[in-house]
Amino acid sequence: MKNLKLLDSLRVAEQPDVANLQCMNIDYDTGHIYIATATHLAVLDPKHGEIFAIISLVKEGYVPADGSGKVVGIYYLSDEQALCAATSTGNLLLWNVEQRQLECVGSVDSGFTAIGWSPDICLLILTTGQGTVLMMNREWDPITETPVCAKEFGEAELVQLGWGKKETQFHGSEGKSAAHKRTEDVKPAFPWDDKQPRITWRGDGQYFAVSSISPDTGARRFRVWTRDCILHSTSENADGVEQALAWKPSGSLIASSQRKPNKHDIIFYERNGLRHGEFTLPFAINQVKVCELAWNLESTVLSVWCEDLPDSSVSPIKSYVQLWTVGNYHWYLKQSLHFEEGAGNRVVAVLWDPTHAYRIHIMTANGQYLQYTWAWATNHSWGLTVNDQALVAVIDGSKVLLSPMRNMIVPPPMAAFTLQLPAAVNEVCFAPPPQSNDLAVVLVDGRIAVYRFTDEKTEAVDSSVKVDAAGGSGFSRCCSLPKLIGIIRIEGLPEKLHYPLSWYHFIWNTSDSIIFTTLGGVAVSQHSFIHSSVITASTLQVKSSVPVAGFVYNVSCDPDSGDVAIQLTDGSVFKYDKDSDLVLPWETASGDELKFPLQCSQMSVCQIGGEMAVLGLTERYRFFVNDIEVASNCTSFAVHEEFLLLTTLVHTCRCINRCTQLKVLPTLSDGKAHPFDESIRRVERGSAIVIVVPEDTKLVLQMPRGNLEAIHPRALVLSSVRKKLDNLQFKEAFTLMRKHRINMNLIYDHNPSVFLENVKTFIQQVESVNHFNLFLTDLQEEDVTLTMYTAAYNRFLPDPGRAANPNKIDTICNAFRVALCAQDENKYLLSILTTYVKKSTPQLGEALQLIKALRESNIKAQYVSAEEALTYLLFLVDVNELYDVAMGTYDFDLVLMVAEKSQKDPKEYIPFLNELRRLEPNYQRYTIDKHLRRFKLALLNISKCGDEHFGECLKLVKDHKLYTEALHLFNPSSSQYKEIALSYGNYLTERRSHEEAGIMYVKAEQWELALQAFKTCLQWQQMFFMTAKLGYTHDQEAELARTLAEQLKGQNKHTDAAILLEQYAKDIEEAIVTLIQGSQWTEALRLMYYHKRMDFIESDLKSALIDSYNQQVEILSSMKADFEKYTVRLAVVRQEKAKARQEFLEGGGNVNETDADLFSDTSSATGESIQSSRYTSESQRSSLYSNSTGRSSRNRRKAEHKKWKLKEGSPYEDFALISATAKIIHYVDSLRAEISSLLRAMVQFHYDEKAATLQVQYEGFLSHIEKSIPEIWPEETEKTNLNTVLGPDTTANAIARAVQQGQIVTTEEPLDPVIRVPPSLNKDHKWKLHALEQADV
Repeated sequence: MKNLKLLDSLRVAEQPDVANLQCMNIDYDTGHIYIATATHLAVLDPKHGEIFAIISLVKEGYVPADGSGKVVGIYYLSDEQALCAATSTGNLLLWNVEQRQLECVGSVDSGFTAIGWSPDICLLILTTGQGTVLMMNREWDPITETPVCAKEFGEAELVQLGWGKKETQFHGSEGKSAAHKRTEDVKPAFPWDDKQPRITWRGDGQYFAVSSISPDTGARRFRVWTRDCILHSTSENADGVEQALAWKPSGSLIASSQRKPNKHDIIFYERNGLRHGEFTLPFAINQVKVCELAWNLESTVLSVWCEDLPDSSVSPIKSYVQLWTVGNYHWYLKQSLHFEEGAGNRVVAVLWDPTHAYRIHIMTANGQYLQYTWAWATNHSWGLTVNDQALVAVIDGSKVLLSPMRNMIVPPPMAAFTLQLPAAVNEVCFAPPPQSNDLAVVLVDGRIAVYRFTDEKTEAVDSSVKVDAAGGSGFSRCCSLPKLIGIIRIEGLPEKLHYPLSWYHFIWNTSDSIIFTTLGGVAVSQHSFIHSSVITASTLQVKSSVPVAGFVYNVSCDPDSGDVAIQLTDGSVFKYDKDSDLVLPWETASGDELKFPLQCSQMSVCQIGGEMAVLGLTERYRFFVNDIEVASNCTSFAVHEEFLLLTTLVHTCRCINRCTQLKVLPTLSDGKAHPFDESIRRVERGSAIVIVVPEDTKLVLQMPRGNLEAIHPRALVLSSVRKKLDNLQFKEAFTLMRKHRINMNLIYDHNPSVFLENVKTFIQQVESVNHFNLFLTDLQEEDVTLTMYTAAYNRFLPDPGRAANPNKIDTICNAFRVALCAQDENKYLLSILTTYVKKSTPQLGEALQLIKALRESNIKAQYVSAEEALTYLLFLVDVNELYDVAMGTYDFDLVLMVAEKSQKDPKEYIPFLNELRRLEPNYQRYTIDKHLRRFKLALLNISKCGDEHFGECLKLVKDHKLYTEALHLFNPSSSQYKEIALSYGNYLTERRSHEEAGIMYVKAEQWELALQAFKTCLQWQQMFFMTAKLGYTHDQEAELARTLAEQLKGQNKHTDAAILLEQYAKDIEEAIVTLIQGSQWTEALRLMYYHKRMDFIESDLKSALIDSYNQQVEILSSMKADFEKYTVRLAVVRQEKAKARQEFLEGGGNVNETDADLFSDTSSATGESIQSSRYTSESQRSSLYSNSTGRSSRNRRKAEHKKWKLKEGSPYEDFALISATAKIIHYVDSLRAEISSLLRAMVQFHYDEKAATLQVQYEGFLSHIEKSIPEIWPEETEKTNLNTVLGPDTTANAIARAVQQGQIVTTEEPLDPVIRVPPSLNKDHKWKLHALEQADV
């Protein structure tokens, strides 16, 4: 679907010194053209248009002075900077251009007839006048010499197996007479054949072919030789084979030409000499002869150089150069160069550039030099609306093949319709919007054919338009066709141009204006002109011509703004102002003049990131936006109204949003931004973009073999869906989503509030019940704009519209049901059933009632019957589940209706239903609920059945632990209530919930059981409430109080124990002693003074204060020593692990399993996971996963226990040290209240010095802890575990949220909170005494 677009041309006017040249070659380093005439050699500099070196061959006697000599071939040897030439007189010459020295390096008496260097310039093949092939090396030493016309076929000759004779073989339609038919003799070569050999090499230099005249038949025949000059094969005899011969550089085919009685063909041979296809030249019989054939560097273009045959009636001779390409086994004539009649304009040399694949050099007889540079381009319409048919034009000689990609994808070489022109086509350009389907066709003779599409609905078809795949021949046309408005000529150019393709880069920039480019200069091209012309009825009238400071290389126009960008050969970009007819430098948003770093053969203009930008793609796949390189592997690109689409060498198609800022573009890689990025998709290897259809999701790609493929990139589909949903085009959006399998949740998640407001509109547009059911059954609670399509929406928080409706499915189902019922409940019955079934808690009962109502109604169903509705419901719900739901409605008619649709045996359910019918209603419902395991409902129903069924009710409560529900169903004063409470108390006692059990015993008025329960859980207040109920004596209560006090003291509840001893046991001394033992100094003093027992102050209190002081000092000293030891060791361990980690990384990650334990799962020194860098290969990752998840519970507990061991050198020693310091900090911080109370008591009894010492020691320890916490728990440790951890409980939403928030999704187990979170200190507790601070000072 591509055409050859002329990018640049260069012309050097006639040079008399090189007129009638015989051959040409090029120096690809300097671009100089080496020319040989009959008398001299010369060098042409095309850039300056002058001959700067010339040497005579006559002077040294290498050729005759009368001009009868001939140079049969020249070749420039770049490594020697010398030109090799062979003459017909037998001299092999070497001309050193720099030193102006001409040397004869070999000679043959019989003369040379052809020359051909191998592609690696190591071997030289010469044919001599004696009919031999001479092979020489670079030292000019002959290697071998063999006859050109060998009698044998060659080493590839087919082996004759002798299977049958010709007389006995089948001859098809020719009949038996074919067996006796004599072979006609091959006709000799044509008179105009120069009878000279032709030499051509295969691209890899392993074979070469020589075409020559066979002495026995006088016809042309070629032979293939190996690099060692061994004959490989000989072509078959054929009439009409001409002199041209060219081996395709890729090595697959050898091209030649053949004249047949009714046509003139370019034919192809394989290496073994067998025919392999052909194509026909577009000339009349006996009109032209093929002079030479040549392949370009990439084997993609075949140039055919033809001349008119000498004829007395036609004089002078006209020359033609045609460029042919192949696709899908069809040969296309892409470019035609017709040289005007005249002896001076006759082409004498055609040569492809050895470095640039699409540059060709041509010399004419009068010494005129022409250089043309082409590139592949796709000519297509560039409209922006649905009115644009997305037409793609393919040039094929005098035909233009057109296919509207919006309507049909027609595989080449076919087309929807064809434009038949009176002459060969060189260029096609389309009109700007809104008439973007109109086109102008530039013909080889300079005329322009204008075609327009009209709105007239007529059956008449333009005679120049041939309908192919679009219809016709009795079939209706499926697309509109253009009409030829006229064929016009260009008028008003400032000077007459007399060479082919003198105007190019046609751009139809306004509705009636076309701009194009020509070269300026007389002797040599000096600059380009931009011509602005107006389309009239008969002419293309040039209204202005603007010179450009350089040579135009490419031109493009923006369909939105009409801005025209002009690229020069140096990469500079200019802007053509159509209003003022000025060419101004293109300025970027920063005010800099734009210049591409490299020449861009493909160019486009569009708006990106809010500013107008010029896009360029080089031949080497480098893609630029302005001067910013976006990709270095881009093979093609296209501009969509929202996206910039690229294909790459890694076989992907990337969609870049045009809202992206230019400065961000270089950061775009070909990998996905995150797992839900829809902007990249894989494509077939070698795919290239043909066109992206405007206002559609279709992207047409062409494969390397030529076939087309239409894809719908997900980014374009989602963009189209968003637009349609914004415009409330629900039906179009639904159809698009259904076609491309977009999750239907997007209809709601796109804008929840708008959807809920327009549910009625959605129903009216979509209408189809099946489509409603598809939408409802696809509903999910997740917001797909945050998960599945997060890249298209770029949302990080839920839509505010969802906050009011947290239950998405229920909200949609309820709104849908209301709207459907309002529209037509009968018509949309199936969808209404779906809304009941799809709810988070399916309302199957309501759905069944709806079907039952339909069944009981006597009205004939218009849309769906009750049986059909039930069948549909069974499709959504399991029949057994639906049977249970029907049973749960207690409606036996409904149960029978469902059972009939199931596979249940009537012998099973009919007796069961009959038995239920005989039961009392409440007991019947109890039986049904119990059968359905709805025990709460069963309890409710059995509770209504009276006392005779209470035993069964109590058993149900005990079996299914329904105590709480049962208590609510009976009166608290009833015996049933108390019996249930007693059972509940026994159940709680078994569960060791003694306090709750005691409460239940109280409800059951079981005071003794309640007393035992409260005694067990040490609830002494409730216990003495029970003793009062039971009428205990004072002695019984005292004994009970003493027993309970001892238990309370064992649990460090000295205050409660003292209360029991004082109030119930009346033992004041023991109560005071208990308070002193529990360090409750204030309460002990209160009790002493209350009961006048101050003697305990000297006997017990003061000594206890001193003992407690000594104990606290000792504890603090021990704790501080341990704390300092642990913190010092922790720093050493971390330093060792950081060093080990650094050595591991510097060593390339090679570590054995023995050393692997040196690394822990986290490193506070670096703040990153060492484990993540430790396990790099997939096998290691799977091993880590299995180790972390596949352990048994016992092994996990054992490993967890090892982790907290303080053994020096253990792999988790740092974990254990952190845990140990955390325990010390927690304990020391918890001493605040105890030490505060001790300090106050000591000061009160004049132990100020000891109290000050204790306060200073404790305060210093707390200060030391506070300073050490940041060192033990640095901030990096806390951040290390913020990443989302993969596991069996990880949801897709959690992963998506983590990716959006920039977190790393890992399989590493999270660290224990003790390791990553430092303990908090209770700084709000005021424990210090001001008096001791003053004393300390």
